[in-house]
Amino acid sequence: MKSKLITVVPVYNGDQYILQTLESVAAQTRRPDRLIVVDNCSTDNTEAIVKAFTKIPCEWQRNASNLGLFGNCNRALDFAEETEYLHILHADDLIRPTYYETLMGSLDSCPGRGMAYCLDERIDEQNRHLSISGKPDGSVVEEKVADYLRQKAEIANQAFSGTLLKSAGQKAPCRFRLDMPILADMAYWPDWGRHCERIIKVNQPLVQYRWHGANTTHTAAPAIQALILDEWVVMELVEKFRGEKTGAMRKFKLKGLFAVRSGIKAKRFMEQKNPAYSRQVVTAAKNVTGPLIWLLGQAVVEARDLVVYRIQGRTKHPKNVYS
Repeated sequence: MKSKLITVVPVYNGDQYILQTLESVAAQTRRPDRLIVVDNCSTDNTEAIVKAFTKIPCEWQRNASNLGLFGNCNRALDFAEETEYLHILHADDLIRPTYYETLMGSLDSCPGRGMAYCLDERIDEQNRHLSISGKPDGSVVEEKVADYLRQKAEIANQAFSGTLLKSAGQKAPCRFRLDMPILADMAYWPDWGRHCERIIKVNQPLVQYRWHGANTTHTAAPAIQALILDEWVVMELVEKFRGEKTGAMRKFKLKGLFAVRSGIKAKRFMEQKNPAYSRQVVTAAKNVTGPLIWLLGQAVVEARDLVVYRIQGRTKHPKNVYS
């Protein structure tokens, strides 16, 4: 008999935070039917922590070899046929008690594949608030697939753990790319989304995304292709998903957004006393945008920093190169 909801936690050396993650699942007003931890050959105390956890039944599965981050996420997708809803939860993130109740409820009327996602609250190593990814007005919005893909081509934010997939007992229609060590999820959500009958955005911060020094997005950052150029690859890929010709104004907008996002990274690496890498970021991004769009983008970066960090006073995590 198929489950209604399966939660899969892919993990590698997650003993620092996984207990909090499991506790957040146990605190749900609608608990998953199965909670499965898929371990990617951890060498720390992760296994002992998971097996000692008793607040909710928890299955432990260990891979025969390390599959990499997104290879392990593909292991999680193997459970799509066994359930109506599938959630892949990072082992250092937390979900609010009404996460499943709210997101599943938003997709109840969807007869086939669907997806619901929410805002995320960014927290640091000590669970201290950093920021929220959007306006938490509590609204629930159904997005047309075409509109959703347009946003994803612009790299609109979507937190990994803040995304609930409705597989409707069917095999996953796509897999995470293994050639993108940082941005495979940003390519995956629109790939799944184009197969959806309903896409729902819930404007509540129901997930807490943890920024810490060991984030893959930071430790993998020295790879220019992975950090910078793959972002442009995703933009072009999702534009193809849309099935529409990319006109001159649309391409100008996409390159402008790419210039801003890359400019933020270049500036953050400079602030982290890594000018050589910052210059590599600039060179790689400018080769895509051209000099004029790059300069316009950097004006936006400076204006944004002034408003967000000086005037609004948002807390900046020292390792976050994305915002």
